[in-house]
Amino acid sequence: MNWRRTFTLLIKEFQELFRDRKVLAIIFVSPIVQLIIFGYAATYDVKNIPLGILDHDQTSMSRKLIQSLQASNIFTVDRILNSENQIDSLLQTNEVWCVLQVPRSFADDIASGKPVDLGAAIDAANSNSAMITANYLQGAIARFNEDILAQRIASPGGVAAKPVGMVAPKLRIWYNPDLESRNFNVPAMVVQILVLVTLMLTSMAIVREKEFGTMEQLIVTPVRPSELIIGKALPYAFIGMIDISLISAVAVFYFKVPLVGSLTLLFFTSLIFMISTLAIGLLISTISATQQQAMISAFFFMMPAILLSGFAFPLENMPVSIQYLTYLNPLRYFIVIIRSIFLKGGSFISLLDQIIPLFVLGISVLAIAAMRFKKRSA
Repeated sequence: MNWRRTFTLLIKEFQELFRDRKVLAIIFVSPIVQLIIFGYAATYDVKNIPLGILDHDQTSMSRKLIQSLQASNIFTVDRILNSENQIDSLLQTNEVWCVLQVPRSFADDIASGKPVDLGAAIDAANSNSAMITANYLQGAIARFNEDILAQRIASPGGVAAKPVGMVAPKLRIWYNPDLESRNFNVPAMVVQILVLVTLMLTSMAIVREKEFGTMEQLIVTPVRPSELIIGKALPYAFIGMIDISLISAVAVFYFKVPLVGSLTLLFFTSLIFMISTLAIGLLISTISATQQQAMISAFFFMMPAILLSGFAFPLENMPVSIQYLTYLNPLRYFIVIIRSIFLKGGSFISLLDQIIPLFVLGISVLAIAAMRFKKRSA
């Protein structure tokens, strides 16, 4: 082995590397950017839990309970319900994570010393958040009991004259009653695998033509830039549909994840999601000069996209500025969609607020990729 030649090649490779400013930015700037994002977004703490209240009692004591939950800085009372019929729709659409039902005899039972059961319906599609929500709720109720007991002790006659009924939440776990983390994680893994395959393949589609020298031949043909972009994307969309079929089958039959919703809706929304990932991959391909650049850029996009999707960390706990940033992330919408289809039996109507922005985002990025390619080929 000739170390001199090896050292010469080493110097040459460094020269090539430092000559490409795009690669330098990806190597040195992207880790810092990702670390900053991860530091703010990667938290398992659950705060500002959206809570719905169905108050059958409507007394000063029940209002005191609601105020106590609100003052805990853990729960945010987002909805006051009028009937039990609203519970399912609110939990399905993620408007609330938990619904607390206050019985009609709440104040009277406390005053007479009877135990009081509060009905609590918790969305367990996210098993980690459901367990934390249940623990926080029990803790908040325990503090409410302590406050009531302390007031009775301080009152004339003490506890002996005025017995106190203890309040306890009676939990009902919805959508994932066994709190299986697999049911929460596997649908999200389907999303990650799908984005990995479609994004990586399309990000090198156009840049490969540049490296092989066939791009000039395509440019002189009558094919329009939009037609070329769509023609490049369709084969990978077909591959993506095959992949979604395979990995969904593994999720259902091997991992035993329940598929409560419509299989047709799953394929339809997967196709809409792939418009976004394919468009982003093609945009990266039009920007990149080499396949190496394209691959590194695709990875640079995927890591923050996965982190800011709600896959592991609740979006509600992230800083508001980062929450706004997630609206540009197609994974944010599709993870909600796929978990809802698998675990909640979500319908097309109930998921429209996720499907529409996902479609608009995909079409917009696809148009930008087409315009970018037209500009470069002009």
